[in-house]
Amino acid sequence: MKVIRKETVLEIQKTVDVLVVGGGPAGVGAAVSAARNGAKVLLLEKRGFLGGNITACYVENCNYFLKGTPFHSEGIYAEIERRCLEEYGSDNIRQRNPNAFCSEYLKVFLDRFVQEAGVEVYFHAFVNETITTGDHIDAVVIQTKKGPMAVATEVVIDTTGDADVAFSAGVPFEQGREKDGLCQPGSVNVRFAGADVEALLKTPDRLGEIGADFKRRYRAGETGLPCKRQDLPFGRLTPGGQISYANYSCAYGLDPTDVRDLTRGEMECRGYIMDLYHYLKEHYEELRGLEIASIAPEIGFRDSRRIAGLYHLTIEDMEENRQFDDVIAVFPRFYDMLAPDAEMDGDGKVEGKGYRGHIFEPVKDGRSFQVPYRSLLPVQISNLLAAGRCISADHVAESGTRAISLCCMTGEAAGAAAAMAVRERKSPKDIDVRALQEQLKRQNIELPV
Repeated sequence: MKVIRKETVLEIQKTVDVLVVGGGPAGVGAAVSAARNGAKVLLLEKRGFLGGNITACYVENCNYFLKGTPFHSEGIYAEIERRCLEEYGSDNIRQRNPNAFCSEYLKVFLDRFVQEAGVEVYFHAFVNETITTGDHIDAVVIQTKKGPMAVATEVVIDTTGDADVAFSAGVPFEQGREKDGLCQPGSVNVRFAGADVEALLKTPDRLGEIGADFKRRYRAGETGLPCKRQDLPFGRLTPGGQISYANYSCAYGLDPTDVRDLTRGEMECRGYIMDLYHYLKEHYEELRGLEIASIAPEIGFRDSRRIAGLYHLTIEDMEENRQFDDVIAVFPRFYDMLAPDAEMDGDGKVEGKGYRGHIFEPVKDGRSFQVPYRSLLPVQISNLLAAGRCISADHVAESGTRAISLCCMTGEAAGAAAAMAVRERKSPKDIDVRALQEQLKRQNIELPV
């Protein structure tokens, strides 16, 4: 059976220089960067708040892997990290990562932060349709309660994480690992209240010890829990007994762009949360009084579509620290991939490429990798940039480029490039990359050029 969809004529209801679609770290970085460089910017976000996975999925513990290394936060991300901490303080009495965000404060901070830069924001603005002429996106269509709404723009920046804009415009893409298309699992995090703070503080990091003990028991076959995830990372601990997240429940074999898989993942993960809740209360004295304070409002994904770009960044590029003339970000060599097939018993080495268990390679010896500007430029569409986890890279490389602060850095580069393209009346691929690099350095992005 088929239905016929009537053609709809849409009036342009908004015109801007730069349209950023997706309000996560990449989108915030892109929007603020473009606005500070003189562009009229509209930022679209499908949820009712900014912050992406930090706020929607409780992934607050960003950049924990930089502790004890020569690396530090840069650019707009560093500014957000510093200012949010200064303005709201920290109730985190767990010292594993004293710079961890409080996602609720971050929501409020980012509202003001983007407006200070002159960025206009539309919340509840879901985009999965573009109007194109040849290789040019003329308008992006927002799906609203009152029907579709068209926004015209000179340059679009896709920071949706799923490359929704690029997909709609017909840009080719890859998804998941090469052999079978499997992506990393989706997770729904949970926030607990009622932890025994005094007992948890008797050792330097009792929550870390509980997580390690849980993993040992899981591998020994002692937990009896159905979720295939073995690790149990915890977030902040507050004086009031709140554990800001437990990152455990994972649903495997999902397509992050399929509504049926998204539904299955949400329901499956909430079941795993209840399993974990009862297990922790039963097995750990410090957690006997736990209550579920909240379950993250949305399942979070670690990878999805990746655009076909003018340069396809590979894990070999990153391992060899290949130098690029058009470098727009330098980041510590850090990889983190949950095994797409739920085989978590590997050695954590990148050589397995996601086919021999998980990958977890911590920062070591100051090693880094570079991201080229061309990986932000899709093929086929002349006025589109991508930033965040959907840039042009292979599946294993994405386990490094998906880091939240790096997503903000690629967004910042895309925003500066978009503003430059508008000002000079050029396509983003035709701007002076050296001038872009100089501007990024003025924005406190450290580059070797």
